[in-house]
Amino acid sequence: MQIAGSKDFPTTPAQTYELLTNPEVIVRSMPGIKSLKAVSETQYEAEMEVGVAGIKGNYQGKLEMTDVVPGERYTLRVNGEGPLGFVEADVKIALASMEGGCRVTYDGEAKVGGTVAGVGQRVLAGVARFLINQFFNSVVAEARRAYGT
Repeated sequence: MQIAGSKDFPTTPAQTYELLTNPEVIVRSMPGIKSLKAVSETQYEAEMEVGVAGIKGNYQGKLEMTDVVPGERYTLRVNGEGPLGFVEADVKIALASMEGGCRVTYDGEAKVGGTVAGVGQRVLAGVARFLINQFFNSVVAEARRAYGT
């Protein structure tokens, strides 16, 4: 399933990058993330609880940032497994200055398998869009609190 879009932030690219890569901000902002433990500067172990169309489960996973250029771009790789299936995602994230802040664009692909995949791609795509929007809206709120914008 393809995932792509953009979100405008009221902060500079450097400030936005700092927020998007801060484990504490990610845990507060990403629906379903229960914990995030740094393994290295660019790799984290995650515990997630995800529910899709009445199917809910706990997942263990990894988040890894590659091709990192602080304040400009990175690729986020997500792998998670649980009793109901798996999720894999590879998403390129780019940050660009714009008047009054920064535009974050994302483009990538996610794969879901197991029981969870049985709900159908259209439902999963809708849930993915909802979760991504909820995450970015929450990080924008964090940006306003942190930087008073």
